[in-house]
Amino acid sequence: MGVLKGRWPRAIFYDSKGTLFDWPWTWRQAAHEIVEKYGAPVDGDQFLETWAKYFEAFHRRAAAYRYTPVSDLVQQALMTAFKMHDIEGSPDDVHFMLDLQDQVQLFPETEAALQEQQDLGVKVLIYSDVERKYLDMYVSKFKTFKPDFVGTTDQAGFHKPHPKTYYWVLQQTGLDVRDVLYCAGPTFDCQGAMALDMITAQIRRSGMTRDTFLPGDTPADYEIDDLHGITEIIRRNRFG
Repeated sequence: MGVLKGRWPRAIFYDSKGTLFDWPWTWRQAAHEIVEKYGAPVDGDQFLETWAKYFEAFHRRAAAYRYTPVSDLVQQALMTAFKMHDIEGSPDDVHFMLDLQDQVQLFPETEAALQEQQDLGVKVLIYSDVERKYLDMYVSKFKTFKPDFVGTTDQAGFHKPHPKTYYWVLQQTGLDVRDVLYCAGPTFDCQGAMALDMITAQIRRSGMTRDTFLPGDTPADYEIDDLHGITEIIRRNRFG
């Protein structure tokens, strides 16, 4: 991979939603509450699959044009899901998800793993495609760990996987593409980082819905089951 032991990685560049924090929980909870509200002829999991699919499509489209608040993309996808399942829903029903944001929790190993990585001399960067007020809610769940950098795409003005959004983080932190290991769950997050020649790790959590892997998408350099896998990558490359 063209890196030198003892010098790489200098930082772990993390996605947040579904990687460090259980944001998908809000989708599952909201989908089931919406289906119950309308007595819809579809179960919550089926409605969630449609909603999430259209969110991914709208999100990818926004990345190619201009920044749109993620909450707006969630709402647009929700209205499309209503139409697909013939439900007379309202745009205001997006509150079922947004009202849950302060309840988003860390995955069980997140804080311990990130602290281990920082203790090994690596900076931990947290960057998310969500409005800053929501990411601050998630980060506040840490008990003692303090990330070296926290930022969001609304600050950068570009969605992932647009190249400029990744470069913005590197500019803010004084790091180079070759300094970081990028870690995310969503395939398109990793594809964007790989387009910039970043080394990537894709996390595949047990029980989590897999997002779309399109023809031509390149597999990440590493695939891990949890964040302790990143700690092992650091140990092998810096000290192995």
